[in-house]
Amino acid sequence: MNLLKSIYLLLSSLALVFVAKLDTYGLYLLIALFWSISAFNKSLTKYAIWSIIIFMTGFAAMRILRILTIGVSDFSSFVILVGEILITLIGIWLVNYKKSPN
Repeated sequence: MNLLKSIYLLLSSLALVFVAKLDTYGLYLLIALFWSISAFNKSLTKYAIWSIIIFMTGFAAMRILRILTIGVSDFSSFVILVGEILITLIGIWLVNYKKSPN
């Protein structure tokens, strides 16, 4: 499960770097760096996953609000919304996952 959490953190940080467009979103890059470091520092993993859940939920909520007010502007916006929701749900699953007793 730790490997899965590390992969989740690294992929989420890559997604955030893509969103940041590498030029004007220094805070996004800092958060992505935190997520990447957390993939290898197990004491930070839980906090990083929670921050991903909160971050992506906020993005999805803003995108849903935009869709409700002005409609779906293009197919890529809808695909990004689905991705944000999936990332949030995977994070919630990782936080709540408990190993079954053997």
